[in-house]
Amino acid sequence: MYQVLARKYRPRNFNELVGQNHVSRALTSALDRGRLHHAYLFTGTRGVGKTTIARILAKCLNCETGVTSTPCEVCATCRAVNEGRFIDLIEIDAASRTKVEDTRELLDNVPYAPTQGRYKVYLIDEVHMLSTHSFNALLKTLEEPPEHVKFLFATTDPQKLPITVISRCLQFTLRPLAVDEITAHLTNILSQESIDADQDAIWQIAESAQGSLRDALSLTDQAIAYGQGAIHHQDVKEMLGLIDRTIIYDLILAIHQNQRARVSQLLLQFRQQALDVSMVLDQFISTLHELAMLQYLPDLSLKYSAEINQKIMQLSSHISAQDLQLYYQIACKGRADLQLAVTQEQGFEMTVLRLLAFRPLQANEVVVHQAQANVIASPAIQAQQQQNTVEQPRSEIQQDLPVEHASENTADETLENIQKEQSFSQENAHVVAQVAVAEVQPEPSSDDYLDEPLTSVETSENVDDQSAQSHQDQVSAVDSQSQQTFSAPEQQENEAPALTMFDDGQTPQAPVKAEKNIVESEDIFFLNPEQVEPETPSSASVEVAVAPVATEITKTQNESLVLAQTEQQTLSKVSTSSSDRQTPQQILTLQQQDLQGEWTVDKWEFWFRNSGLSPAVQELAQHGVMKGHIDSESFFHIPQKYEKLLNQLQHALEDALKQQWSNTKFFVQYEDVNETTPFQMQTERKARAFERAAEMLQTETVVKNLINIFDGELQNIQLK
Repeated sequence: MYQVLARKYRPRNFNELVGQNHVSRALTSALDRGRLHHAYLFTGTRGVGKTTIARILAKCLNCETGVTSTPCEVCATCRAVNEGRFIDLIEIDAASRTKVEDTRELLDNVPYAPTQGRYKVYLIDEVHMLSTHSFNALLKTLEEPPEHVKFLFATTDPQKLPITVISRCLQFTLRPLAVDEITAHLTNILSQESIDADQDAIWQIAESAQGSLRDALSLTDQAIAYGQGAIHHQDVKEMLGLIDRTIIYDLILAIHQNQRARVSQLLLQFRQQALDVSMVLDQFISTLHELAMLQYLPDLSLKYSAEINQKIMQLSSHISAQDLQLYYQIACKGRADLQLAVTQEQGFEMTVLRLLAFRPLQANEVVVHQAQANVIASPAIQAQQQQNTVEQPRSEIQQDLPVEHASENTADETLENIQKEQSFSQENAHVVAQVAVAEVQPEPSSDDYLDEPLTSVETSENVDDQSAQSHQDQVSAVDSQSQQTFSAPEQQENEAPALTMFDDGQTPQAPVKAEKNIVESEDIFFLNPEQVEPETPSSASVEVAVAPVATEITKTQNESLVLAQTEQQTLSKVSTSSSDRQTPQQILTLQQQDLQGEWTVDKWEFWFRNSGLSPAVQELAQHGVMKGHIDSESFFHIPQKYEKLLNQLQHALEDALKQQWSNTKFFVQYEDVNETTPFQMQTERKARAFERAAEMLQTETVVKNLINIFDGELQNIQLK
């Protein structure tokens, strides 16, 4: 008659026991030294050997050769225990005998001596199923039993046992078996049974058993029947309903590389195969854990085929540790919410889409927020408001003119010049808005990776030469016209320029063209630092980069109604003062370097800040200096405290150097750097840029007028 593998190959002594070395060692030593306890408690998950160890212990206590850790296996007692007919081994299923009456009946027979063996052994399986009254009835006997009685308890849920019972026993916790241990045991059994089996199939059965040797043997019996006397990997996957691991690897890689078309194909494949998505998500999470472990334990042995091992190693090298942690967290959250979804398939697909939506940004990607888009539209809004404020009826212009010089032709010409001025200001506002779109997001600096430094001021570009010349011509025309029209120019020259006030209480609206540009802009765009030219702005800015330019436009329009000559002098002063010294943007801009010959700190900083390296590598590079020769032997000097970080990022820095200069031989020297580092140079530039911005802000006309009118002061000046 056929006997299942789990019963046929049940261990019969401590030498055959698989795993649980900590238990077998303690029991063997106690048996050899004669230090036996009267009650033992074995806990652990299903199929790890609780009942088996209890039977082996009963055999050791009653073997005819004496109390020993190595029973003879040939005496009548050993054979009776193996066949389950030893009269003094009383096995009780607590799940079917939970009442206190059953316990009292058991305790009534305790005082009597054993019939056949040396000890009367009570083996109570699933002891946690006993009722509270049963435990109370057992306490006194369990504490002081007769010398010929031993109690052996086994349970999968020790938390349900009263602490009074646990304190009277020696407790041994059996651990789940490792996959390697189960695999080796199954291989040995299959060789004895002469069953042809693939190693990958055996490993898959061992992994599916989840630490239970009995489950592994039961699955092996099922696989032998399914494979018609043989165990093949494909048959095991079909029997267990498992998915191909390569599909999981392809899904992770497609998510990491943002290949949405490939992700869609894989999701359709999951639907067509009608796979258990909870199992797919479990496999996904397990793979992420495996990849993360490989990054910190590269020598971790893999038990898969050569093809799968190669894919795992490639994935581990391509995905960063922080990305794996993010994926793992999202996947675990999706696994917990799987039961809350309408269907499990829906919950799984939304988890995959969440992994795509919350993917980490690359080094050359920047997100454009709606708040920044509003900043872009602010110059155009101010220009539109200026048009509403400056526009006056012709009758009002005539009323402002002296009677003896007022004429219809003169008023018409003056109004025409003012309209040209307004048209020119609107064109400048659109130019400023377009420049701000390119400047609103500066290139991410490596200094922002670990520190919180000052950031550079983004200022607007000057108007091109042709527009500036046209503006100068219009100002001259208005000047000549004002000398003929106004009767008291000396009095108006002494008047201070007025501030523009919005008295209507309405919020100014941005032009339609600016709104359209904002709506059509992409959420994510790629920066190209090599195409950004350094600007020569006309004024500094606070919070909004283009606000001073719009303020200059406002001042120009208001002064053109009062005195064009004053406007011309003011513009000349601003132009002269801005050309005297550098702007914050120019201070923060690195000078172009000729990357040839010997390394210098300027060449080193210019190269790594424009080489496309990740922010982490740039942060590391700025704390050291490069010496030697370009495209030859290069020695990177850096303090010893950065050794651990450099060990992780050295390959990226070395690959970037060799990619640009193939003959580079990269060496690292850990020592204190006494020379000026790029980090110190960048910090000094930021300090000078901040001082220059504060100085320019103090000289701004509108700021000075606000301070004088409201008796205010400038606080918390920031560069953005």
